Amino acid sequence: MNRKSKPIFKPYKKSSAHKYVSEMLKDYIISGVYSPGDQLPTEIELSQALGISRAATREGLRELESLGLITTVQGYKGGRFVKKINSDIILNGLDLLIKTQRASFDELMEARKAIEGITSKMAALNRSPENLEVMAKVIDLRVDSKEEFYRKTFELHEIVALASQNRVLYYIVQAIRKLIFQTYANLTLEENDVELVMKNHYDIYNSIKNRDPEAAEKAMINDIEAYRKLYLEVIKNKQ
Repeated sequence: MNRKSKPIFKPYKKSSAHKYVSEMLKDYIISGVYSPGDQLPTEIELSQALGISRAATREGLRELESLGLITTVQGYKGGRFVKKINSDIILNGLDLLIKTQRASFDELMEARKAIEGITSKMAALNRSPENLEVMAKVIDLRVDSKEEFYRKTFELHEIVALASQNRVLYYIVQAIRKLIFQTYANLTLEENDVELVMKNHYDIYNSIKNRDPEAAEKAMINDIEAYRKLYLEVIKNKQ
């Protein structure tokens, strides 16, 4: 940690040792005491400074790693380093919540409609010419591969979220995109109504271009609802 004051590690005085480690370091990361790329003290250094066992220290560090806040690098110049915070943190939390609480596909779609409905309305009000230019490049979905189709499909939704000028919504949409992408493994390109998806995307684009938030929200919800119906229909036919 160059040109920054070193954090003060207060001796452990709580009941859950590993939680003490993870919460303390998480606070330092979030507050900026540790920046992305900074190396944390070693396991031995932390355990000695905090007056707790190496096992508890190790468990606390593993918890931080599972949250996506730090990463472990092996080798001579290795150690534990602070990661750049991005949508993976939200994704990991959402993924865990959905799996442990057994949230349904329909629940995920309803949440997506609510969140992306808001981003599309905000995009219609806040979009820039540059946002529109990038959107226009991903609307044509007449491609040869399933991977390219879904990449361009998702890119539009991310660009809309970016055009909302709200970073929190953008990161949430990114995280949801990664969860939804897992459901696409059940579909083939032929099962998708490419022309319908393109029409929905053009409606989204034109509404945002015309600065019409209500129309943008409606177009976005229509697009998400069309995918929901297609997915459930395909899954039903495969059973």
